[in-house]
Amino acid sequence: MLNKKSTIVFGFLITFFSLAFISSSNIKKIGASMISRSVRAGKTVTVKADIFYQLAGGKMISHYSLPSNQYIINTSKGEISIYDPVKNTVIQQVNYLFSTETSQFYYFLNNQKADLGLRAMGFINKNTKFEKNLMISTWTAPARLAKDIKSVELVHDGANPIYTKYIGGNGQVIKKMYYYNYQNFGGLDFPLTVTQIDYFSAKDSVIAKTTYADIKVNEAVNSKLSDFTIPANAKVLK
Repeated sequence: MLNKKSTIVFGFLITFFSLAFISSSNIKKIGASMISRSVRAGKTVTVKADIFYQLAGGKMISHYSLPSNQYIINTSKGEISIYDPVKNTVIQQVNYLFSTETSQFYYFLNNQKADLGLRAMGFINKNTKFEKNLMISTWTAPARLAKDIKSVELVHDGANPIYTKYIGGNGQVIKKMYYYNYQNFGGLDFPLTVTQIDYFSAKDSVIAKTTYADIKVNEAVNSKLSDFTIPANAKVLK
């Protein structure tokens, strides 16, 4: 079962890899509520959060109510702060892994929905084919990633991605992601449901289903979350 720290990171990465579907330059900021349930070995972990993101500076604020009360704030520079309002403590790091510029969120906002940022990461489009109304493209990984990822299959229905499959260096499927229940908000297509399956072995996998609701854009965004700042007297944990 995921421990507390892993659950926080898991929820944070879900925010990155699932709430990433905006292609309209008119969108300056967005807010949403999120519920994610993951299952591994028969055990379920539920993550709930309210999320705010603004294009300027790539700032994201996530308020988690489950599994614990936490705020996570990060920027495009990889600055991340994890705040515990009960203990009034904060953990601060700078790690490019958590930069919004490394997320699919960033690529969608910059109209790179066609490849989900794969080209920018060095992947090469080796093949593209069409089946009915679906476009299926295959991308091979750059040498620096080839040990862990051999290729990625990306499927579009019209302009919207609906499926990605990651093949590991050993030729086995390591991840599948399904994007569906698209809705249009303020001129943007947004998948309200994302299902992700991570395969660790033939008998070990994690299935996570994430749903979004109460989507708000621009001035309709909840200012209580967008204006949140960590108290100046919060104790910094080393």
